[in-house]
Amino acid sequence: MPLRLASYWPPLIRLAAALSLLLAAACATVPPKPAAPPPPPAPAPRPAASVPALPPIGGDEKFQAFIKDFEAVALAHGVSAETYNEAVAGIAPVPGIAEQNLNQPEFSKPIWTYLDNAVSPRRIADGKNLLAQYGPILAGIEARSGVPKEILVAIWGMESDFGGDSGGVNLFAALATLAYDGPRQDYAKPELLAALQILQAQHYTVSDMLGSWAGAFGQTQFTPTTFQKYATDGDGDGHIDLWHSPADALASAATLLQRSGWVAGKTWGYEVRLPPGFAYEDADLDIVKPLSEWRARGVTMAGAAELPDADDAASIYLPAGAQGPAFMTLGNFKVLLKYNNAASYALAVGLLADRMAGAPGIVANWPRQEKSLSRTERMRFQTELGQLGFDAGAADGVLGRRSRAALRQYQKSRGLAADGFATVALLERLDSEAKPAAQP
Repeated sequence: MPLRLASYWPPLIRLAAALSLLLAAACATVPPKPAAPPPPPAPAPRPAASVPALPPIGGDEKFQAFIKDFEAVALAHGVSAETYNEAVAGIAPVPGIAEQNLNQPEFSKPIWTYLDNAVSPRRIADGKNLLAQYGPILAGIEARSGVPKEILVAIWGMESDFGGDSGGVNLFAALATLAYDGPRQDYAKPELLAALQILQAQHYTVSDMLGSWAGAFGQTQFTPTTFQKYATDGDGDGHIDLWHSPADALASAATLLQRSGWVAGKTWGYEVRLPPGFAYEDADLDIVKPLSEWRARGVTMAGAAELPDADDAASIYLPAGAQGPAFMTLGNFKVLLKYNNAASYALAVGLLADRMAGAPGIVANWPRQEKSLSRTERMRFQTELGQLGFDAGAADGVLGRRSRAALRQYQKSRGLAADGFATVALLERLDSEAKPAAQP
């Protein structure tokens, strides 16, 4: 029988309606999703770190401005504001530094007067006593570094009279005085920064950090940047103290010389005798020749013995010109110049070391009859050489290598012994030549 669909529609419609009502009721019972929580409030901005105010400072406005401005340099290189304030509290320019800078004994005294003090009988005797007293310590340092103990003790004597005078000037005041004004600012600013870093790293007290007017300190007179490179714990106590520990001071000096190229087993030099007719323009630390060539040119030891049979590179040094002693200097002499770049200083160290080791004194005589030139006269020397066409550099009164080279050129052009040694007689000759040359 065919299916009759019409008879089923009413029940089906009623069933669908019921199901719709049930579904609606179920949906109505589902709880609504909770609303998203509000975002947390933005953190309040942190207050900028405050830099402690500078302590009171002495000096003029320029000095005070320098101290204030240099703080930014120090902080940028890791120095804390607290360390900086501790170092500069109450400092002021050190009186007399400008005058001392212009009258350093290596350049202002006649070489024989300088050596009379540097290599005095008292200093030789004291050095010998200290060689014995610190024998084991010095032997260990020499074994490690290759630098002779006599050289180290000679430096000790030259720099602080064996610790008796290592300076009593506030190191930060001295370096700030040189750094804020004057001709040594380029030297002093890095040294001042290094001194601040040392104060912070080594935990010294400011009152302990005393030194010379030039900013060197300790028994072997290291500058702060030299300390950072070469300071050595010589007594093994885990702390470096150049002021109170001779072992630290001597070991640090040895480290400096070793790393600067000291050749173990070689001397610094010795006194020699020049032959008649020697070309004095070749007697210059910048002119280096093998010993064999100097020997072939008739140069001998001071006692007339032949030069050593070696081909070491060597230069001849005439600290008082043709009238005084002559010295053959080898590579280790130039290493000594790394400690103090004055030939008279390096010569004094070498001679003092030799005398402590038992060597005799200088054979040749010094021209002590020569009058010492004042700074004004030395400046006039430089000025008049320049007027005559010989470039002696700035007229600063320091007759360094450039001035000596100009003087040699002048002497050679006039048929004189070109030894580069300034005398009163030469100055008078320059006076007579320069005045007409300066006239229109």
